Amino acid sequence: MQAVGFLHTDSLSEGDLNLLQTVIDSLGASIYTKDLSGRYTFANQAFCEMVGAAREDVVGHSLDDLFAPSTAAQLKQDDLRVMTTGQTIEQKEIRVSRRGGEKHACLTVKRPLHNPQGKIIGLSGVSIDITSNQNFEALLSDSRQFLDMLLSNVDGHFYIKGHDRRYLFVSPKVAEQFQRSPEQIIGHTDDELLPEEEARRVKKFDDKVFETGERQAGEECLSGSTGKLRYFWSIKQLLHRADHPDCLIGLSIDITELKETQRAVASSETRFRTLFEGSRDAVLLLDQKAGIIDCNQAAIELLGLTSKADCLGHTPADFSPPTQACGTPSTELAATHIAIIKTEKQHRFDWLIQRPDDGPALAVEVSANIVDLDGEAVILATVRDLTERMKYEGTIHQLAYYDALTDLPNRRLFFDHLSKALALSQRSGNYGAVIYLDLDNFKPVNDQYGHIAGDLLLQEAARRLAGCVRDHDTVARLGGDEFVVLLVNVAPTPDEALKQAKHVAERIRDDLAKTYSLAFDTEEEMGKTVEHQCSASLGMTLFPPCGESGEAILRRADNAMYQAKAAGRNQIKLDAGYGKSVR
Repeated sequence: MQAVGFLHTDSLSEGDLNLLQTVIDSLGASIYTKDLSGRYTFANQAFCEMVGAAREDVVGHSLDDLFAPSTAAQLKQDDLRVMTTGQTIEQKEIRVSRRGGEKHACLTVKRPLHNPQGKIIGLSGVSIDITSNQNFEALLSDSRQFLDMLLSNVDGHFYIKGHDRRYLFVSPKVAEQFQRSPEQIIGHTDDELLPEEEARRVKKFDDKVFETGERQAGEECLSGSTGKLRYFWSIKQLLHRADHPDCLIGLSIDITELKETQRAVASSETRFRTLFEGSRDAVLLLDQKAGIIDCNQAAIELLGLTSKADCLGHTPADFSPPTQACGTPSTELAATHIAIIKTEKQHRFDWLIQRPDDGPALAVEVSANIVDLDGEAVILATVRDLTERMKYEGTIHQLAYYDALTDLPNRRLFFDHLSKALALSQRSGNYGAVIYLDLDNFKPVNDQYGHIAGDLLLQEAARRLAGCVRDHDTVARLGGDEFVVLLVNVAPTPDEALKQAKHVAERIRDDLAKTYSLAFDTEEEMGKTVEHQCSASLGMTLFPPCGESGEAILRRADNAMYQAKAAGRNQIKLDAGYGKSVR
């Protein structure tokens, strides 16, 4: 003898059977069964309407015949898990039918079907369409065996209540929730079975069904006799019976695990939003089609906007100058970077942005990653202002390569320029020149007027030297009162190169020999001016277009400078290696 819920079907009257049949026929859910091969052995009318197929086009067919490929693939995995592990699964599903391509959001419970020997022979499923509240009718087999199997195996909570709110029927899952036998529930009200506050909420839900006569759907939270709160998605409607008062039929699906997942997702989203909004760096979310879809306050401030609305829907190129630093149009380069991000999933690059105030373009660093947002791949971009970093890097570069007093290149940068000049001479075949000089009468100004005066003289000497050479030549301070001048790509022959280098050296000697008028700018000596005469001794050498070390070239020029010192100062001497001197 087989049981239907808490009843034995052999003991049921024809009226009872009709009542149960009406219950199954009236439930607003898609109900179906499958065999081990995944083919449908039964589907009610609600299911057929959802997939857009007649019942004869469903029974005997598989998921691939009814659903879009992505939906079929996911549902196959779920079915296989149920039939291989014997586990019941409860989850939310997004189903897209093959015919018409309609998308349905469903709360679904699937569990294995067993034969009398306990062997799994397929699965049964109940799905509640939560995409709309349209009325539906169910069409189920009148097979007594199927009804027994369905009510015994499906995880849905089925129940019927009379107009006095007393239970007329409960499925095994309802009895399990209350931890009572069906006989201990039938004939009782929720006031007698549930805590007071829960009973009040359930009664309010039920009263709305009786008062409006319309189907109602919503979420319920119940503890029953277990004391542990469970969440349900419930659908309730009136059942009209001739010569009998209307009664309420209900189907509730346990969505506790889904709620917990939703809470976890909400918590994760809250943490993300907190980090998103609290980040000191500008953060943007970009969709390739819709443009910027979200941004934080830091992004609004960085872009010089007044609100988020000014940012949404735009593209990065809308906040950029026409061209980037490399000369490429911003729209073209942005498309290139986006293509790299899509391929590599992450990318870092420098970018110029243009604020609405039309001020100078602002350099930023962009770190972009592909992230999943509601099933869609979007770009998460962190934008960092490089202004301070560039200032810091500029300061480091200045300290590393330039003399702090005169702002001239130091020894390190001079040798870098000399190395490049040697390579250029080898390519062009032209000679270059190096002029090494030392101030002749520098120490007395320090002794007589102090180091401030000495510093002022060195700074003025540096300015005079810079005015004697071409833009692509180099003037460097090597230390103390020693300077060096690099003349690049002077001439193709040594005689012509020597002639031009001599002309520059003579100009340097003449300019440095002019009287220095040193105006003090310290608070103690403001307005004080000192005049001082200071010449220079210069050593000069040429370097040919062949391999030679920079150190060797500078050493030759240095030796020539000492020859000028020995010759009485304020002299120009050519490196002895050339066998000539220049006065």
